[in-house]
Amino acid sequence: MCVKFDKLISDLYEAVETKELFSLTLSKIVSHLGAAQSHLCLLGEGNSSIGLNFTANMDPEFLDEYHEHYVNHDYRLKLISRARVGEVLMDDQLNTPEGLRSSPIHNDLFPRYGVNRIMGSNISVDGGLGWFGVTSLRKDGDFSKEAVEDFSRLVVHARKALHLRQLRSEMAERELVHRSANDSQTYAIIMLANGEIEYANQLARDMLDLGFIRIQNGRLVCRDPAEQKKVEAVHRRVRNGEAPLVRLLDKKSNATYAVQVFNPLPRFIDGRLEPARWVTYKIVQLNPQDVLSSRTLERITQFYGLSVGESATIAAVIAMEPLAEFSRSKGVQQDTVRKQLKAAMTKMGVNSQKQLFQLYERFKVFE
Repeated sequence: MCVKFDKLISDLYEAVETKELFSLTLSKIVSHLGAAQSHLCLLGEGNSSIGLNFTANMDPEFLDEYHEHYVNHDYRLKLISRARVGEVLMDDQLNTPEGLRSSPIHNDLFPRYGVNRIMGSNISVDGGLGWFGVTSLRKDGDFSKEAVEDFSRLVVHARKALHLRQLRSEMAERELVHRSANDSQTYAIIMLANGEIEYANQLARDMLDLGFIRIQNGRLVCRDPAEQKKVEAVHRRVRNGEAPLVRLLDKKSNATYAVQVFNPLPRFIDGRLEPARWVTYKIVQLNPQDVLSSRTLERITQFYGLSVGESATIAAVIAMEPLAEFSRSKGVQQDTVRKQLKAAMTKMGVNSQKQLFQLYERFKVFE
């Protein structure tokens, strides 16, 4: 892979922290592929609002008009959402004969703004529809074989960079921590910069003093060997762009901790991802009554018509109990538990652990 192409990938990850670089990087991608325009976006809840939105060589009025008048009637969104995430879709796969014939998108909007043939991919994240696409220079133009191959390699990195930017926007940990003079938070914050502690609030310092968790060799570790394996698994997931939660039990004090790890800015060097320049740990010490509210669970079970098994599985997830441990305690196969979880989440209309926790918190408000 050439140095120029590697630089495009590196620039995508650099844009995670400096979002203005996204459009500049998309312009470079357009030039590299011999395309006309590019659009990278993640729609908001219900796909009816713009979440993250970056373009290159596109008229801003085009997107404003599209989202105001066309997005709710765009038949192509269903075609995109049904496509496998990361699959490269060519123009013919993004349209239908009836759509080409009757949709005002093709017969009015696209001609007015010079949108030609499209190549793109479904890069959806956490239930929000994501899109990465480019348009051809000419109305009847096709993309070269090399351009399609390079675009295919870019897709996975564009999706990951957009997801990381979403996490960065949601938590804004660095700005929040450095602007806040209030150290009496209900959760501990530990921020590492290049492996060294850059910031730890008082609650975090108190937790570190207890010795159950500590910072060693540039990352959080746990003194309990069994719990340390969970921490190692979480660090592996973080490198893939996730922000996972893990439950750690201190058997000596019987204290339970919920730990979430954010790795918001990895670096792409010599064809591979390197660890983040800074990593944030958010830690909450849980009281038994905080882990799960039986009243809230009962309301969710009744509202969505969950079975006994489905309700118990959802309770385990909310309490951050590993499914392997839960299945062993119940004496059932882990595959059965996974099926119950999938069935419950389908009934509840959620497709990620993050959305499940958000739904739980909404129901908990009514206690």
